Amino acid sequence: MYGAAGGGTMPARAIALPPTPDSPRAARRFLLEALHGQLDDDLLDSALLLVTELVTNVVVHAGTSATVEVRADGDGVRVGVTDRHPVRIGMARVKKVEDADFGIDGLREDGRGLALVDALATSWGTEHGRGGKTVWFRLETAGDGSPTAAVTSPAVAVTCPAPRPVPAPVVPAPRPVRLIARDTARALTAEGEVSELLAQLVDALAVTAGLVRRPGRDGGRSETVATLGAVGPVTEALLFPLDPTQESLGELLLWPAAGGRPSGSGGTSDSGGTSDSGGVGVPGDVRRMDAAAAAGLDLERIRLTTRWMALALGGGDMRRAEERRIGMLSFLAEASDLLAGSLDLSRSLALLARLPVPRLAQWCAVYLHRENADPALWAAAHAEENAAGALTAAAVDPDGPLMAAVRSASGDRVRSLTALGGPALVMVLRARRRVLGVLALGRPEGNAFAADEIDLLADLARRAAFAVDNARLYSRQVELAGTLQAGLRPPELPMIEGLDLGSAYGAAQSAGLDVGGDFFDLLWGPLGWTIAIGDVCGKGAEAATVTGVARAVLRLLTGRGTELGEVLLELNRTLRDAASSHPNGQSRFCTLAAATIMAPAGGPAEGEPADTDTDTSTSTSTSTSTSTSTSTSTSTSTSTSTSTRIRLRLFLAGHPQPVVLHADGRASLVGRPGTLLGVLDDDEVSFPGFEIVLRPGESLVFYTDGVIEARNGGKLLGEDRLLDAIGGCAGLSAQGIADRVLAAAERFAGGNLRDDVAILVARVPG
Repeated sequence: MYGAAGGGTMPARAIALPPTPDSPRAARRFLLEALHGQLDDDLLDSALLLVTELVTNVVVHAGTSATVEVRADGDGVRVGVTDRHPVRIGMARVKKVEDADFGIDGLREDGRGLALVDALATSWGTEHGRGGKTVWFRLETAGDGSPTAAVTSPAVAVTCPAPRPVPAPVVPAPRPVRLIARDTARALTAEGEVSELLAQLVDALAVTAGLVRRPGRDGGRSETVATLGAVGPVTEALLFPLDPTQESLGELLLWPAAGGRPSGSGGTSDSGGTSDSGGVGVPGDVRRMDAAAAAGLDLERIRLTTRWMALALGGGDMRRAEERRIGMLSFLAEASDLLAGSLDLSRSLALLARLPVPRLAQWCAVYLHRENADPALWAAAHAEENAAGALTAAAVDPDGPLMAAVRSASGDRVRSLTALGGPALVMVLRARRRVLGVLALGRPEGNAFAADEIDLLADLARRAAFAVDNARLYSRQVELAGTLQAGLRPPELPMIEGLDLGSAYGAAQSAGLDVGGDFFDLLWGPLGWTIAIGDVCGKGAEAATVTGVARAVLRLLTGRGTELGEVLLELNRTLRDAASSHPNGQSRFCTLAAATIMAPAGGPAEGEPADTDTDTSTSTSTSTSTSTSTSTSTSTSTSTSTSTRIRLRLFLAGHPQPVVLHADGRASLVGRPGTLLGVLDDDEVSFPGFEIVLRPGESLVFYTDGVIEARNGGKLLGEDRLLDAIGGCAGLSAQGIADRVLAAAERFAGGNLRDDVAILVARVPG
């Protein structure tokens, strides 16, 4: 139905179109008639292309009648296409996974109308109402003398009753054959360019419909590239190959307008091939020309158009092949980076199951090899979350086809099978001549794997196998390192009468597989309990060896009742001799802080004055800290009962001074520095002893150098900040103090400790 507003050289016009396949063609002819002489050829091509795409979208996706309106608008024209569907633009229907196109090309998108409008129109927009929505676009002339719309007149409202057959408007004489404008072609895909060429051809010929098709991929059914109009039976169409020398590019089918297919014309088969039914010995192209001439078709226009279609599809195939190759390489590169970036076995396997889904497969399952048992399902992924349970059940079914294929997988051959209702692939994960597991992938029925996709997945399996093997080896090394590290400390602290004990350990964030050299121990012997904490230079196997030697010597000699000073001398000799026997002659020195509990709970040692000895020892030790600590220490010692004091004799061998935390919150460094272990000869070492008395509520805090060397930029935690941190721990238990000191070091370093940290606290309750 048409409507027009009088006045002006180009009145506003509109047409109502039913939801039938012929509506896009009718819309083009309507626009050709309305815009005849108003736009130059390039702009007219753009207007025809856009209205064809928009009306096609209405017919195919909305399924309602369409109204096309055209009117002058300043120096151009405005075209609007209205549908009757209530869904707003942007609220697209979700495509089901089983309907998706799988492959390296990715999931395809339906429709390209708005993208073309945005690329070709001067301006465009959408209008939504209760009865549907309108997409409009405006094309503006260049203003260089080309035809323009002289008058703008308001559009006459068009009432659209129930759709009915559209009367064919009077169409101007056919336009001369011409290539698509460069700007327009740049916005189109190869298939879109063929669609526009077909539309131009149908506009110019006395045909009811046209169709371009080509052989399907992998020898499947023919694929429709473009269509316009209401196509009829294939046997009534005239067939023209796009390129007689290259059948894979496809063919053009035209349905003549009057009289159907002339007798003697070239026949076609549904599969896309041709079968000539003319006389014997008469070439098919001659019969085709005769049939086209009998139908009154312009053969030269058809030949030129099919040649352009062949060039467009051939170029599109080349671009698509190159894009596909680049996509495969990009996928492999991204997958390799992701797999190499994880050394956690569980994460690597979960990542491997996720990588192909949904880009290359609908589901994926990863199995790990087990000795004398079926492979174990370790990770699985499905494009639809609600199908994950069914996938897992099918993947572990011992009598199912998937497990049977996984069980029998061997070698480098990729095995194809049918599983979970569609095609599936099974391939072995092999690295360093070892079978690690099996990778299984599948798609829905009708989505076979292409040959290059199988090669791509096999390459992914090879790369993933090495990543999984690296993660497996790393996990074992981490477990071994953790076991060795745990052996450097007692599994639990012993119960010592009169003392509350606490400990904390923090591994360096960069430790990785290296075993740190920090250790502590509590040793029982004839002389009582000995508390020891040490730090071996370096990390790794050598540091662990030295640590093991040091702990063994300490345990052996204290168990024999050897004085702690003599123990340190023997330990120095042992470490020095071990260094001289090293293949590279490299020494591994060790620092140690050790204290023997001389008088357990129950009273002072024999002959100890009740209120003077502690003042001397504490004042000597705090001389390395502050003078105020000395004066306050005296007042504390005289006011504390001696009945529960603990006396210790402390030795330092190159180790940081421990800290005494008093009950009132004062913290001070104690001890006299001694020489490192394992470096100097016996006559060059010195291990001076130092006596300490702990009163109720006081604590002795041992730590390794990783605490005071915690780094924040260019600053170290240092002894002053350590004393402040420990001073705030008054009243806490021994374990609370240890945890608070570790937290202070980690917080200062921003959670990135550069060295291992060991802390041991002995506190007298009270």
